[in-house]
Amino acid sequence: MFRPHRDASVADTQGAEDRNAASDDSLFLGTDEPYAEVAAYRRPVRRIARLYLVVAAVLVPWTIYLAVSLPTRNLEHYYRLAWVGFDVFLVAVIALTALFAYRVDPRVQLPATATATLLVVDAWFDIMTSADRRSLAIAVCFALFLELPGAGLSLYLASRVNDEVDRLAEAHLDEEEGQLAT
Repeated sequence: MFRPHRDASVADTQGAEDRNAASDDSLFLGTDEPYAEVAAYRRPVRRIARLYLVVAAVLVPWTIYLAVSLPTRNLEHYYRLAWVGFDVFLVAVIALTALFAYRVDPRVQLPATATATLLVVDAWFDIMTSADRRSLAIAVCFALFLELPGAGLSLYLASRVNDEVDRLAEAHLDEEEGQLAT
């Protein structure tokens, strides 16, 4: 890992300030990563978190629309309730993903993976339950341009956080080994 060389003439108080800032904003494991490195990691993750928050907000009126517009009866007895319940659950998981991603919390991996799974399931059932060609075309477009890319982004987010947790854990262990050796 690249760490810029500090000029020896800089007072040690600057180093303490950097360590305090890094500790306040450290990602995980109480690391003393330089603030710039922590901030550089947080920026793209927080952008993704904001995107998830927007998606969750947009899905709320969509779910209300479904609750009003879907037929009360279909071949399945509780057709409307099934879809609205699924979308409410999807909104909750996306919002949880947004919250954990914004906080750069390693637990984001769980809701992000659940979000990916639910988006793939949603795409599948939208396509399979399409009543006519127009509905099928809309379902395929939603799957190709929204749901499947959203699932991919969720898995990317989970993977990126996992990689960062591994990197920080390894750096933390290396630092402890270095302290024990001296």
